[in-house]
Amino acid sequence: MVTKLCLLVPLASGEEIRQVLVEQECLDRAFTPRRIGNELALPVHEGFLPDAIDFEHRLEQVEVEPAPPAIDPHSRLYNSIASLSGVSDAMLQSIPKKWERLDDLILFPKDAFQQQGWVSIIQQYPDFFSIVAQALSAERIGRQQPIANDQMRSAQVELLHGENGWVEVKDNGLVYGFDATKVMYSSGNVTERHRMATLQAEGDIVIDAYAGIGYYTMQLLVHANVEHVHACEINPNSIHALEWSANENNVQSRLTVHPGDNQVTLRELKGTADRVLLGYLPSSEPTWEPAIQSLKETGGTLHIHMNVEEEGIDAWCEATLDKCLQFASKAGRHWEVVSHHLEKVKWYAPRIRHVVLDVSFSSINSAS
Repeated sequence: MVTKLCLLVPLASGEEIRQVLVEQECLDRAFTPRRIGNELALPVHEGFLPDAIDFEHRLEQVEVEPAPPAIDPHSRLYNSIASLSGVSDAMLQSIPKKWERLDDLILFPKDAFQQQGWVSIIQQYPDFFSIVAQALSAERIGRQQPIANDQMRSAQVELLHGENGWVEVKDNGLVYGFDATKVMYSSGNVTERHRMATLQAEGDIVIDAYAGIGYYTMQLLVHANVEHVHACEINPNSIHALEWSANENNVQSRLTVHPGDNQVTLRELKGTADRVLLGYLPSSEPTWEPAIQSLKETGGTLHIHMNVEEEGIDAWCEATLDKCLQFASKAGRHWEVVSHHLEKVKWYAPRIRHVVLDVSFSSINSAS
């Protein structure tokens, strides 16, 4: 036993919170979590600050056991490739140490197996990526490419081994289905997806202005029990995935999909919503005005996603509130801000955070 800094959480929420810590690279896997009564002690790295943690917790020094030796996927991959003739030490050092797993599909970074020498090895061993898949207990292998610079922010994945990119991913009791070679799926947004599931929004009419495959729509329909979601989406591949997931999660009767440009579809939904999700990066600002117009005349809530420099977050929040009130006034809505909440989702780049600002409006007359 060794004494280690641990995050103590309710046992019932332990697995979900452990996954959040894994996503945020805060869990110290060198030690084994320990059950203490009705709590679970999760070892975390020294210096861990639970600033973005919004569940019941406390930090304490706890005695825990060192973790048993891990079955290291990178070691298995390294050993499998090292057994091939012609692979140099420099090439072995360039073998990826990180990748994303979606169902039985492994997605490597865009530079994986692209360095000097790999082309000849792959030509020498036609089953090279089959060997890689076997080492990682996967069926399919892909390589990430930059997100397309188009209105739909289409995913671009090169499939290296396997027949197609369709995957089914389970999260928070739901299942999402999508073609990973055609649409985006961000594993790093897990905390925001789960936050949507806990909103006090039962009976709300919601507009998801950038619905995608239904990251947030499914959580709202299944767990937050909203009355209906109007999902605006321009990408046909995302719409197919969204409709598949709605049927699979049995919420299709409470979902209406609005294909096309949300600058058009939002205006067709004017005055209908209790809340609007604006989940587009790096900036959702072009849709703020029509989103405000789509709220009910008595007010409602916007969930505004944005990439913001860390030191500029407070100023951005203030400017956003001012701009939203200006848009409301322009639309003839006499509102005031009654509440707002800032969620720091993740680091998007050095010094740049993906944040979500929840802004709630109420009619001045009804509030007084």
